Amino acid sequence: MNPNSKIRCAALLLLFVFGCKTLPAPGASERIAISDGWLAMGTFFEADLRVRPDEAGLARNWLEWARVEIARLEKIYSRHDPDSEISALNRKLAHDEVVRTGARLDPELESIFFSAIEVWEGSGGAFDITVGPFVDVWNDDVPGKSPSVERLRQVKRHVGSEALLMPGEGNLGLTTGGMRIDLDGISKGAVLDHLRERLETDLPGAAVLLSFGQSSVLALGDPEGGDGWKLVVRSRDPSNRDLAIVRLRNRALSVSSSVGSVGIIAGERVSHIIDPRTGSARAETVEAIVVADRAAIADGWSTALVVTGATPAVLGLVEEAGVEANVSESSGRSVMSRGWRNELSVFPAHR
Repeated sequence: MNPNSKIRCAALLLLFVFGCKTLPAPGASERIAISDGWLAMGTFFEADLRVRPDEAGLARNWLEWARVEIARLEKIYSRHDPDSEISALNRKLAHDEVVRTGARLDPELESIFFSAIEVWEGSGGAFDITVGPFVDVWNDDVPGKSPSVERLRQVKRHVGSEALLMPGEGNLGLTTGGMRIDLDGISKGAVLDHLRERLETDLPGAAVLLSFGQSSVLALGDPEGGDGWKLVVRSRDPSNRDLAIVRLRNRALSVSSSVGSVGIIAGERVSHIIDPRTGSARAETVEAIVVADRAAIADGWSTALVVTGATPAVLGLVEEAGVEANVSESSGRSVMSRGWRNELSVFPAHR
């Protein structure tokens, strides 16, 4: 997002919590609301803290710390910043010599790599932070033409988290060079997980809702003494109505979508969603909602499910990973995990 685009900023404000809104719960609360929001990580970050009146100072101090901390983490995770830690790492990974020398990771990068590999393994490779070379092919090759199968095969040797070795203690080894890491699909969730750690120390009894635009949400406690934060999840397709009503407490939610990204190349429907297993671009419009204990895991899985689409076979992987999901396609096909309703008090919205 262009930081000078106040019109777009205002639009994001109206779409508070990824295009969903909180629904008020009945009954009075002794808590007061302390909130703030600002542009961060290419979208709008918003925090709603419900605290006791005597905790108002602590809440404001936390918000000041969060503003500085998010900016610090963005300098680590953002591939769009040439001076970031991940950009520096990608410059090193571009050379085959890195296979021999390896690379050092700071603690934040090491942590997010472990989360990314967890989702990669659980999803059978549908989420992969090494997908960057495939994205480059679609963006940089001949305009108006799809990459050839041969071209995708050439690039495939530089894609695949199986090439990443994580021996621990801040070390990264590789079995192939020419790779590029893209953390966009998981970094916002990782930041929310990091913010949660200090929240639980500074304000352990607070009810808190944190969100990064339309992609990543963390809900802690309950704002009105009920069963959690009640949210309406809205489709990014303006012709659709709400996707679901979700009651969320001490869990994270992520929504990924290919709505608005599908175009025509060489007479074929393609989107910006690239399958890291094959390099092909997804044609079907897909929206995926995921609830998990950790925000980074929810982010990674929602991206993976947009890649896989609403296939019944993916439900086994989702349930084995301990996350809940609802995936729908423009064709009308949809799937949801068994615990989507029963375990999470998650209800389909009325259409």
